[in-house]
Amino acid sequence: MGLNLSLSVATHDNSMTEEKDGIIKQNIKLPGDCDNGRLAFVLLNVFTKEECQAYIDLTEAKGYIPALTHFGRGVKRLVPHYRNNDHCIIDSVEIMSIIWQRVRSYIPKEWNNNYQILSLNECLRFLRYDVGQRFEAHVDSAYRRKNRSHERSFLTIQVCLNEGFQGGATTFIDPGGPNPKADMSYIPKQGMVLAFEHCLLHEESALISGRKYTIPTDVMYKPKQMKKKNIL
Repeated sequence: MGLNLSLSVATHDNSMTEEKDGIIKQNIKLPGDCDNGRLAFVLLNVFTKEECQAYIDLTEAKGYIPALTHFGRGVKRLVPHYRNNDHCIIDSVEIMSIIWQRVRSYIPKEWNNNYQILSLNECLRFLRYDVGQRFEAHVDSAYRRKNRSHERSFLTIQVCLNEGFQGGATTFIDPGGPNPKADMSYIPKQGMVLAFEHCLLHEESALISGRKYTIPTDVMYKPKQMKKKNIL
């Protein structure tokens, strides 16, 4: 799905707005049937401009390469007509722990009554979008840690590292909706965190001008009957 400049801007349910330690949580009203019990919210003021710039500088020093599209079972390919942004992968328990400490109190501690929360995925996929780059409509895959197959993710969190660009919205799509104008587009703000269920259809809309940086990662859970270890 390409860029649609007539998309609605995502709205919030103000009755579900919370503020704690300067961080503001706002639930996102999703399009159509997607809004039926699905979880999506934004946290504002999570990171400072200086912190965001430090992450950008770190990844630019390491370097970016074209991002691959995941097809499941470990299969990854370059599919530039579908996804053509760049990424920088950094395995960092330290950075993961910093992000986790900021967001953990807003994340569900249980999932479907069967899973209990652990932490975040320590494999951080920094994404960079330049003009014309996008990631077409998709749902996020669950992440399973190697050698610990019972640990898996259900939620995506996305740290937004900059603003001031045009386009590049995260757009939630109603898969059964006949009218694409009803899709909900969320414009990133520097230092905010977007959180949503993996199963929600969405796209990273094409960038019109500037450059966009984000850190998407996963919230990890473990089955309740298994002993929980090393919670950060």
